[in-house]
Amino acid sequence: MTNGYFRLEIRNDGTYLIAYPPEPGGVPCDPNEILNYLDIYNVDYDKIAIYNLFRNFSEKKELRITAIKVSAFDETMNLEISDNFTVVTARFYPEVEGGKKLTKDEILWLANKRGIKSGIKEDVIDKFLAERQYCTPYIIAEAEPPVEGSDAVVEYFFNTDLTKKPKMNEDGSVDFHQLDNLSKVEKDQVLAVLTPAVHGKPGVDVLGRAIQPRKVNVIFLKQSKNARLTSDGLQLISNVNGHAVLADKQVFVSDTYEIPGNVDVATGDIEYNGTVIVAGNVNSGYKVHADGDVIVEGIVEGAEIFAGGQIVLKRGIQGMNKGILNAGANIVAKFIESAEVRAGGFIQTESIMHSKVTAGAEIIVRGKKGFITGGIIRAGKFIEAKTAGSVMGTQTVIEVGENMNLVEEERELLNEKRTIRENIDKTEKILFFISKKIKDREQLPKEKIIQFQQLSVSNKEFKKRIEEINARLEELDLMLENSTKGYVLVDDVIYPGCKVTISNISTYIRSETKHCRLIRDGADVRVTAYK
Repeated sequence: MTNGYFRLEIRNDGTYLIAYPPEPGGVPCDPNEILNYLDIYNVDYDKIAIYNLFRNFSEKKELRITAIKVSAFDETMNLEISDNFTVVTARFYPEVEGGKKLTKDEILWLANKRGIKSGIKEDVIDKFLAERQYCTPYIIAEAEPPVEGSDAVVEYFFNTDLTKKPKMNEDGSVDFHQLDNLSKVEKDQVLAVLTPAVHGKPGVDVLGRAIQPRKVNVIFLKQSKNARLTSDGLQLISNVNGHAVLADKQVFVSDTYEIPGNVDVATGDIEYNGTVIVAGNVNSGYKVHADGDVIVEGIVEGAEIFAGGQIVLKRGIQGMNKGILNAGANIVAKFIESAEVRAGGFIQTESIMHSKVTAGAEIIVRGKKGFITGGIIRAGKFIEAKTAGSVMGTQTVIEVGENMNLVEEERELLNEKRTIRENIDKTEKILFFISKKIKDREQLPKEKIIQFQQLSVSNKEFKKRIEEINARLEELDLMLENSTKGYVLVDDVIYPGCKVTISNISTYIRSETKHCRLIRDGADVRVTAYK
């Protein structure tokens, strides 16, 4: 298969441009390539005439471009270096009668002159010298790509998923006795194992410069109180019976600090690197900071509680507009009133009143009361409650976010599925046609039989990929339906005075609406029937 090409020919009456069409499957010569060539050698020409010469022709054509007899030009080479200096492409042009052909040493010298020092493919140069196809790209040098490394990985051997929710009793109250979300560990238990990062090796571009591999993520296990590292730094082992918590990619192990009464003047502020259990109340003005969980049997007043893990309030918080709860994981409380509350996971309570409440996942307000009244309530996935707002029109802001990464993945998979379906339709039509000929015992050429075999394999691969896509789409549908699209569910009534925002689209509730679900529908928030 030869591309179209050109050459100059000197005759008695001037210089001629000879144009050769491509062989079947070849690429026609670009007239602009010829113009550039003529410009280099300062040859006069008629641009329009040259364009016309190369328009829709299938046989050798010629054009006198000048009455001047040009000098004898040697065979020439044009080098193109890719923007990232990984590929060098050579295109060759024939000599004019009397000119010299390029030698291998001359090609190598010209490449070196352009700065090409690495990855030269001498076999490709030899191929050109053997066949001498002109106006055809020859990749004569390629970079040596870098060897990519691998990121460090840590495997944990205790429960790092703290999404288990408390059990709901038949009367609608929450059973706080069956949370069991603490990650219990035993003395000498292996907590984590590190597979170290493997650094890659640099490659070399065509100019001889290093191509650096992707920077790998290097992780080290950190020793913490009540845990020890093995001498090679690859294992973390517990020194005590207690609880393990993963916070900010570091493992904390501790036994539990139990306070038999209230957090008050007798105890002062509490700071602890494990789990804190308070048998009484946390009085106004005091602080409890724990790297693990905080469990309070009594009431939290206008106090501050910070936990790397969960916060569990067996009764609730009366924040007096100064109380703060902040948990890296989940928060479960009997009630939340006049407080600022933030959880990295979910929040579950029986009522929220005049508070600013934010959850990375969901907020569930159920139980005997199950109402949200006043304040700002935000959740990354969804919010569910019995009632929202009040008959008095209390201003209540309810906001739910959305994960657009999952939406984009779903869109790409649907497009891929559509394309594969089209390919399957085309493939099966061809297979049916060939199968019919085989069934009719018609003699088929060898290439048709090979095509049939290849298409059969491709069709199976297409269908397997469709199954994989459908399985992932089912997962995404569930994830988008339950979380990423976001919704607000109200069992009983949502009152006027409520503003609902879902993924930056807002609506104001103008009238009492019962048993409803609020979802985002395009550029609107739509109220649908409770489901």
